[in-house]
Amino acid sequence: MGPQAVYQDDNARPHRARVVNDFLQQSGVNRMEWPACSPDLNPIENLWDELDRKVRSNLPPPRDVRHLYQMLQAEWQALPQRIFTTLVNSMKTRCVECHNSQGGYTHY
Repeated sequence: MGPQAVYQDDNARPHRARVVNDFLQQSGVNRMEWPACSPDLNPIENLWDELDRKVRSNLPPPRDVRHLYQMLQAEWQALPQRIFTTLVNSMKTRCVECHNSQGGYTHY
């Protein structure tokens, strides 16, 4: 991650547990101040949505959990690098929009 990395989470209770806080502090990991319940900033939500659409477009649909797992793996591997790059590059804009809306709605 490097010395300038900042850890990002969504304030969910498991992410804010004492054991997690202690580990991050002992490891010297900086944590981003994060508005409560704000998935708008987290680009992984967009990635999950893309993966969901890809899996749902498969016909026939998955037969069972094992088949779903296989489909998810195949679709993940097939995602173009540009999707990841675009999401990473959107972080500054996401944060600025969230700040400007005082933690409210953003177009993400």
